[in-house]
Amino acid sequence: MQKGLKCNQTAHVQEALINEKCNIMIMRSVMAVKLHGICVTQCDLHYSGSITLPPRILNASKLSSGDVVSIYNFNNGARYDTYVIEGDDDHTVGINGPSARLCYEGDRIVVVQYLTTDEQINSQVLFFNEDNQQVEQEAVF
Repeated sequence: MQKGLKCNQTAHVQEALINEKCNIMIMRSVMAVKLHGICVTQCDLHYSGSITLPPRILNASKLSSGDVVSIYNFNNGARYDTYVIEGDDDHTVGINGPSARLCYEGDRIVVVQYLTTDEQINSQVLFFNEDNQQVEQEAVF
């Protein structure tokens, strides 16, 4: 640390040195999980809300029931947040509650989980075809 430099002064000092000296924790919002190209198979307006995902997709992505996710719809550009619930079968991807007005069966979506952390993480990106089978990126569309 430079002589005479105080934590609240602005100076051109490497961030790592300032953080070490001042014990500053820098929190970042980062993408943790991305499910790219998922195909909606069910919409249920009268359910209380959420996205239903098959257990096999939850296991592969390490998402859990109750996790907050963002949904991005390729077909109409809608973007919204909801929470995950585990489905009863390995095929149903359901958009539930008011969000069902933002999707139709057959729409392709992206499901993203963001985390706020001060640590470096390894984001996980999984790609899916129209049958919701995990594929390589080139086979999504």
